[in-house]
Amino acid sequence: MTALVILSALVLLIPWLLMPRRAPAADRGDLGGLHSLLWAVNWLYCKCVHRIRLFNTAPLPARGAAILIANHTCGVDNFLLQAGTNRVLGFVIAEQFYNLWPLSILTHFLGCIPVKRDGRDLAATRECLRALEEGKIVPIFPEGRITPDSGRTFGEGKSGAAFLTLHAKVPVIPAYIRGTPPTNNVFLAARSPSNARVIFGQPLDLAPFLAPQPSREAEKANMAALTEFLMDSIKALRPISLACEDES
Repeated sequence: MTALVILSALVLLIPWLLMPRRAPAADRGDLGGLHSLLWAVNWLYCKCVHRIRLFNTAPLPARGAAILIANHTCGVDNFLLQAGTNRVLGFVIAEQFYNLWPLSILTHFLGCIPVKRDGRDLAATRECLRALEEGKIVPIFPEGRITPDSGRTFGEGKSGAAFLTLHAKVPVIPAYIRGTPPTNNVFLAARSPSNARVIFGQPLDLAPFLAPQPSREAEKANMAALTEFLMDSIKALRPISLACEDES
């Protein structure tokens, strides 16, 4: 009986010991109450299953809106990014997962935004802009789909992130993810151990892209240039991430 009590105590104590020391309450961003508990569970999942290593924490504003962009390597990227920030990330997710019970309870609570697979969901775009107006963080994967190569290669950037950037005019922070399960199956990725690595860049200088354009053609060219710039900012973090690994 005594041994059982000791074992139970250890089971409860080990997760507490493994968790990183948290910031004072004033510096915890959106986290509080149930959000804080979910953050702890997510961090333990990322640490124990995906052996996550964060080279830094996301330089998101403590309050107010921002866009977080990252490469999309697998179905657990959302969880890995959340582990690196004390702001609540309400992700843009496929509609079928948003409405999948019991996952839908969590997606509604976190303020996730459902999007149709066809890539032409204007309602989702409006919801993203509304979330930014409300001072929330909106994470976006500019590739628009998973590139299941553990962060070694990148897909082509889509214009959605650039559109939000031009219309919301909020800080944009890039992130790079690697070492994740090489699969585009969400459930397989969730249960497959990996050695995930995440690094965040500094807020981007968007001034060259925010000036009014003289014509429709110029607007399209500016959108294309911004889309390329956003993807390049993510790609630029890959060698930095590899260098950080070598130095450790």
